[in-house]
Amino acid sequence: MNFFEEDVVQYTKNVLIVPNYTHFGPDKNVNADSFILVLKSYFNHCNDKSIRFVLPYPEGSIPSDMMKYGNIKLVNMGHISTFPQTMRVQFPSTFFKNTLMEYEFDGIWCHLPEWLNQIMVVRRYTKTTQKIYGYCHWWELPENGCYTHNTFINNIQGMLKMENCGVNSKWVKKLVIQRASEIFNKDITDQLENIIQPMYLGCDPYSAGKNINKKTILFNHRNDHYTGADWFFEEMDKLYEDRQDFIVYTSIADIQKPYIKSIKHPDRKVYIENVSKADIGVGCFTKYSAWSMSTTDGLSRNVPYILPKGLCYEEMVGEDYPLLYSGKKEFLKLLTDYLDGKIERPNTKKIVEKLGWKNTLKDWKVLPY
Repeated sequence: MNFFEEDVVQYTKNVLIVPNYTHFGPDKNVNADSFILVLKSYFNHCNDKSIRFVLPYPEGSIPSDMMKYGNIKLVNMGHISTFPQTMRVQFPSTFFKNTLMEYEFDGIWCHLPEWLNQIMVVRRYTKTTQKIYGYCHWWELPENGCYTHNTFINNIQGMLKMENCGVNSKWVKKLVIQRASEIFNKDITDQLENIIQPMYLGCDPYSAGKNINKKTILFNHRNDHYTGADWFFEEMDKLYEDRQDFIVYTSIADIQKPYIKSIKHPDRKVYIENVSKADIGVGCFTKYSAWSMSTTDGLSRNVPYILPKGLCYEEMVGEDYPLLYSGKKEFLKLLTDYLDGKIERPNTKKIVEKLGWKNTLKDWKVLPY
C-alpha cells in the first residue's frame, strides 16, 4: 500500500479494536506483546481488506509491525501504565469518547473486557449501538495470584456486554464461570455459558531446529508466581548439586545461576532461533495457566515440553501425550529420566499441525458483519 492509499480506499465497515497491551514501555518491544502477536496471526489469515480496523496504541509504543496491514489505522490513545493491574483500571475515557464520535463504527472487537463498560458509557454521546465481539486473554483470579481487590467483576461486566467472547481453552472457561458463580446468580452464569466460547490460539508453522544442544532445559515463561518459576529454579538448584551436566535456557533476564543461559532477545526471530536449540521444554504451572504462547513457541520448533495435567494442556497436546505429569515428584522423575536418555524425545509435528492458525481460526466466531 502506498502512502496515500488510505485516502482513496473505500471501506465498507469500520471496526474499533479495544487493545490489551501488557508488554510495552522503555526497554520493551511492543511488537513482541502477545496481544500484537495474536493480531498479526489473525490478520495474516483472515484479513477482510474491505474493513478498516482502528487500533489504539500506548504513547511511545507504536506497534510498527501492524503498519504492513493497509487497512489498520493506528491511533495514539495516550499514556497508560505498563503495570497490567493498573492498566486495566486506567481507562482513557477522553480518547475513546473522541474516537467513537469521529468514526461511525460498525462493530467493536474488544480484547480487554475491563474497559468495555466504560466504553459503553462514553458511547452514549454517539448515535450508534454497535455489536461487540471479544476475546479475553486474562482474568485476575486467586489461581494466578491476584490481589484481594481486583478487576474480576469489571471483567465479567464487560463480557456480559458481548455477543460472544473467545477464551483460550475449555478449562479456563470452566474456571472463570466457577469463580463468577461465587459472586453472581445463576441467570448471570447461564449468560456467561453462552457468551464465553473456547477459541484456541494457534502457533507458528512447524520447523524443527537443526542444532539441538543436548541436555538443555527450556524455561521460556515469565518470572511470575503462576508460572511456577520459583519452585522450578529451587528444584534446579538441588539438581545441580547432584549433577552439572545440564543447562537451563531462560528468557528471564534477572536470574543468575551457574547453570543458566539467557536466550532473551528483542528480535523475535533471534529468540525463536534460540528456542529451537533446546532439547526439552518445561511448564511448571500449578493452579493456573493461560494458553501458554511460550509453550507453543517451543512446540512449533519441535521442542517437546514436560507439562502439568489438570489445566489446559491436555487440550493443547492431547491426553495421550507422553510427557504429562501430576505434581513435582512426577515432574522431576520425567525430567531426570529424559536427561538420562530413558525417554525418547517426542516429535511435535502432529501437535503443531493441529494447532496451526489456519485450523484454530476456523472456530473463531468474530466480526460476522
